[in-house]
Amino acid sequence: MTWFEFWLFVHVVSAIVWIGGGVAIQFFGILTKRAADPAKSVFFIRNVAWVVMRVFLPAAVLVFISGVGLVETGFWDYSETFVRIGIVLWVAVSLGAFGFLGRAMARAGTQLETEGAQPPLMLRIRNLVWTSRALLATLVVIV
Repeated sequence: MTWFEFWLFVHVVSAIVWIGGGVAIQFFGILTKRAADPAKSVFFIRNVAWVVMRVFLPAAVLVFISGVGLVETGFWDYSETFVRIGIVLWVAVSLGAFGFLGRAMARAGTQLETEGAQPPLMLRIRNLVWTSRALLATLVVIV
């Protein structure tokens, strides 16, 4: 196995974990919303916040590191348009997902558990869900 093949394998597997997990979470979120049970919503939100920081964040870091490895050992350089666009969008999605969304979901879950399903909170959660969908769509564009 060459270094290029190694980096390609790590890059693809990490992207699958990140994007595939994001898609799965969207479906589980829809099912949780349909259940209309605040306790299930709290459970779901807390678990999403945990997975975002402990599974998706490492996968995203590996996507970046392996992408650099691919450029360094492969046939491309940093002046390639797709490499530059990929880096810019990766930074944007990472800041949005790990700098904002994961923490905001955790806070919303705690607030939902303590205060119940108040309309302003439910609106904020809905907006966070739509933000997660926009970030996921951006990941699909990167791919």
